[in-house]
Amino acid sequence: MSCKLSIESSSCFYVQLYQIVDDHSSDQIISWSKTNNNSFIVWDMKRLRTNILLKSSSGVLLGRNLTEFVAKLRSHGFKTVVKGPGELEFSHDDFARDPLMKKKVMAKALSERIERFDAQIKAMK
Repeated sequence: MSCKLSIESSSCFYVQLYQIVDDHSSDQIISWSKTNNNSFIVWDMKRLRTNILLKSSSGVLLGRNLTEFVAKLRSHGFKTVVKGPGELEFSHDDFARDPLMKKKVMAKALSERIERFDAQIKAMK
């Protein structure tokens, strides 16, 4: 699902983040925690910025650098989990490695887009 039309949507933020964390091809950069279904770990901050944030439309929603990324995570309710040096782990009670959760987030994002589209049509009348 693309969220290009509603970049201000919180649901789109969660959809983009979920897709990145859930993508096994980027597991060396960012992945789900093996010990907590409600958290993910950034393994390689430099490659997160260069390979993911700067090279995709995700950077618009998630931030173009690590400082913006962390600030956006915090503004969306994520908490930093204290780990060893060079590891960043973030947790959120409502952000989980669960296919049902992914479907709920995507449905909410779609619903928000439909509501905005309906409002735009009404405004044009």
